[in-house]
Formats: sequence, structure tokens, C-alpha cells
Amino acid sequence: MSGSSLRFDVTTGDWVAFSAARALRPHELAPQSERPTADYDPTCPFCPGATLSTPLLDEEPRPGSESTDDAPWQVRVLANKYPALVTEEPFARRSFGPLFREMSGHGAHEVIVESPNHARPLALSPVDEIALALKVMRRRCALLGAQPSFEVVQLFQNHGTRAGASLQHPHFQIVAAPVVPRQMRIKYAVAAEYYHATGSSVYSDLCRDELASGERLVFANADFVAFAPFASRVAFETWIIPRAGGTSFADLAADKLAPLAEAIQAVLGRLYFALGDPAYNLIVNSAPRRHTDEPDFVWHIEILPRLSIEAGFELATGMAINSVFPETAAATLRAAKTEPAPH
Repeated sequence: MSGSSLRFDVTTGDWVAFSAARALRPHELAPQSERPTADYDPTCPFCPGATLSTPLLDEEPRPGSESTDDAPWQVRVLANKYPALVTEEPFARRSFGPLFREMSGHGAHEVIVESPNHARPLALSPVDEIALALKVMRRRCALLGAQPSFEVVQLFQNHGTRAGASLQHPHFQIVAAPVVPRQMRIKYAVAAEYYHATGSSVYSDLCRDELASGERLVFANADFVAFAPFASRVAFETWIIPRAGGTSFADLAADKLAPLAEAIQAVLGRLYFALGDPAYNLIVNSAPRRHTDEPDFVWHIEILPRLSIEAGFELATGMAINSVFPETAAATLRAAKTEPAPH
């Protein structure tokens, strides 16, 4: 089999994406590879001067540069060379009897190179550079989210081998899919039920109560609250939630980009210095496209350090086993160094 497709699992009610191209990805990172020290790598496909092997979709020039084709770039968006889903794949459904249903691998998969700096992780990046990268990400999420064939637009970063990264150069990814995965359907359904019962969003209430308690609080500014969730699934899991609510990251106001960048840097910086630059997955959760005008859900960021590997019980049951209480994790992060070291 070749190409990409989505297949429905009748035993779970979920879709599984198949992509032969993903098997061809380069694996630059060895399991124990150290972080790079040079700001530039001539062999890196994301460093300035590299020959682009996929279309350039968007670009933000370096601040202070003229907006011309020759200006040095600060943020770049490229089509993923090894996409999980592809825009060119026509949207179609197929059935092979009542148990076997398939959909074409229609979607989009983009890479956002957040900085030309090859060695510097997001945790050590200046707030203004993070804000500029968020500006581009918000733009791409809005563009993809406006396409009627895409039900979900998922923005994320894989940092480190344990988190699934295959290249050293820091980058984000966006995947737009024509279906809403089961986990997202469950999260939204729970949020909707809570809203119908209480008249408020469970995420806004969590934000308020965690801020009031302070026991699991990691960081807060005027616009965002970061805390270790009461039922954290992994050690040092941290969420960032906007105080003002909102269902989609794509709708975030321009004047909130810098405060969000400050919150991201504060959390990742604390994780970096407290745990020694751990692998992590950073996930930006927004409501599915059809529910972005409803108040049930609040978009938020989940940062999930990958300090352990799921074993038999977790895989068999879906129940997490966490070795660090969130109160301990939050206290550790609050006490951690926060200022990025010179780089």
C-alpha cells in the first residue's frame, strides 16, 4: 500500500491515519543524542540558506528587515516533506462491507520553523521571538480552520527523541484533518455536559480555582494561568489557559501574543532548568471547527514532559500512572530558575 488514508476502527469508534511517507522521515536524533551547540548547521534543511525541498507556504521577516524577497527570515512555514495527510488527496469515503470503512488521506501537514537558530530551544528563546512565531502559527491555524473540509486543526511541538522529534532544529507542526479524533470528541463532550449543567466552562472554572488555590500554580500573568493539573497524566504536566476564555487559538487577539509567549517561556524555562531540558510534547488544543462559536470549550496548551514510557497497564487500560504528584511538580517548577542563560 502507498499514499495516505484514514481507516475507521469499529471497536473503538476512532480513526487511524496511515501514511507510507512517514516511514521515509530522516532520523537525525539518536536516543541519547545531545542538543546541538552550533547556531547554524549547513546540513540542516531548516537552517538559513538550505535548499527548500517542499513549497514555502508563509514567512515572517526578521524584525527590522525590509519585507522583500531578499530579507532574512525569522519564521518560516513549509509543507511537510513526509506528510501524514495531504491536501492534494481528494476527499472521498469508501466502504468494504459494514466493518471496514476508509477515507482518503485528505488534510494538510505543515512545518513551522520558529527561528533560524539551529541550537536554541524554545525554552531559551526571547519572548519577542516566541511572540512572532505565535503570530505566524495563529495565522496558519486561521487559514486552515477556514477550509470547510477540515474539521480539526492541531498545532503541536515535539521536543526531543522521546517526544517523537526526528530533527534537531526546533520547529512546530500543524496537521489539519477531515475528522474529529475520538479523544477530542470525548474532551469536547465532557466540556459541553459541564457547561449545560453549570452554565460555565470547565476550563475557565479550573483556571479560576487553580489561581485561587495556588497549590499547583506554576506561573500567572494578567492574561494566562499555568498550573499542574490536579489529575496530571504525566510527571510535571503543565497547562496554560487564557483567563478570558475563547474556543480557538486562531482567534487570539494580537495584544495577547506577547503575554502568551511570556507564559510559554516561563513554563518551558522552568522545565529546562529543573529537569535538564527534558523531551516534551507541547499541544495547543482548540475546539473542533463546528463548535468554535459555542462557549463550552476554552482553548489551552498542554505541555507533557516525556520522562517515562507507557507500559502494559497504561496501554491496556488507557489509565495513566504518574510518579510525581502535581503539587510536588508545581512547587519544583516555581522554585526553578526562570531567566534564560546566555546562549
